[in-house]
Amino acid sequence: MKLLNQALCALALLVALEPVAHAGVVADHPGYWMGDLTLPDGRVLKSGMELFKRADGSAWASFASPDQSVYDIPVIHVEERGDTAQITLPFGDMTITWAGTSFKAEWHQGGASFPLELKRVSAFPHRTRPQDPVGPFPYTEKTIAIPGADGVMLGATLSIPKGVIKPDVVVLVHGSGPETRDEEVAGHRVFAVLADHLLRQGIAVLRYDKRGVSRSTGDYEHHTQSQLVDDLAAVVDALKARHEFGRLGLIGHSEGAQIAAAVTASKGRSIDFLVSLGGVGLPGTDLILLQDEQAAKDRNASTEDITRLMRYVRGFYQIVIAEPDNAARVAALKAYQDALPDTDKDLIAKYEMNRGTLSLDLAAQPFLRVLLMADPRPDWRRVRCPVLALNGSLDHQVPVQSLSGIAAALSEGGNKRVESVVVPSANHLFQTAKTGSEAEYGEIEETIAPAVLNKISAFFRKP
Repeated sequence: MKLLNQALCALALLVALEPVAHAGVVADHPGYWMGDLTLPDGRVLKSGMELFKRADGSAWASFASPDQSVYDIPVIHVEERGDTAQITLPFGDMTITWAGTSFKAEWHQGGASFPLELKRVSAFPHRTRPQDPVGPFPYTEKTIAIPGADGVMLGATLSIPKGVIKPDVVVLVHGSGPETRDEEVAGHRVFAVLADHLLRQGIAVLRYDKRGVSRSTGDYEHHTQSQLVDDLAAVVDALKARHEFGRLGLIGHSEGAQIAAAVTASKGRSIDFLVSLGGVGLPGTDLILLQDEQAAKDRNASTEDITRLMRYVRGFYQIVIAEPDNAARVAALKAYQDALPDTDKDLIAKYEMNRGTLSLDLAAQPFLRVLLMADPRPDWRRVRCPVLALNGSLDHQVPVQSLSGIAAALSEGGNKRVESVVVPSANHLFQTAKTGSEAEYGEIEETIAPAVLNKISAFFRKP
């Protein structure tokens, strides 16, 4: 892991967000813009762009498809030319031209173009959930910017409970994917709900956008886990530099727990407590194989089909690990797939075992190879602070075996201040669930089970 530049560390102070001056069509028309995107099959999808300034003051945007419950999709590049801007995403791009009160736009994807008009709206339509925070709020919130690793500027929210002198403070560390500070999943603002609960218990909270997402600068598409570790380390240094908080803790969800463990292991006494929510405690390949097998089961694959699918999956990941060059890796994977019997190809398509970590798009990025080769157990062995480790009994994304890995590593390292709990009937989001499958997340109205929220805040109140 790279050491943070010493000069950057010295400057890593939380600062009020002060956008630099910038003139351009994106910067001049901040806010939410939405229109109707008509597809070739006649379907109409509400689609839009949010235009804003990032933590470094640069004009930027994110894409949303409210009808598909998808928001804050990161863009790769924004290029402004007079009254026109070209906004590039991983899967297409949109040209927007200012037309006086609205934007004339064209969506380009797969060689086709789709015109639409983007009109200003107060916000994108969004399903509300019972636990969404509602005022009045007994805390104040500041939008801030934090210098992260290798020149990245992280956009963040620092929330402080009113009337509490030198409160303890917690940093929320998101899981994998292009997560904002709210960690929104299937219409659930997981971190917004968690932060609101903690703040009402008198605990300050800092949450930030992952690099390359929303208000944070940087390259999300090509990031590696070590960069995320360095970003969190910079956030911790920034909080420590303020000298206005008591104890400092980390709450990591999914991959975020692994990142939190790495920072805690390296910073020692700087971290006073750590909470792992569905955290990773197994070698990367072992965990992803468990995830893929569970995904096949969720799609009702037979035992025989699962055996054949997993043989393919292991071969896929072996190639990813063996080939460090991105282009050569993709070429080797294509050759591997082309050589498969048609029956295997049909099986892979039937059970959608060509998506996510099994997609060529993700395999072309350094992130997947690093993830497969990662082993969080050495970091967990070096964690000395009190730890609360929770895992849902119905977690299909990070199966409960991972919790055993965390507990074993902490024990091997001599940490006796550990509480390890399997939460019954809880899924990866710690909702009260029936099956635990990802398809169920959006169907459940509960964002986080109240018992889990109370368990976390009770852990922080311990002396």
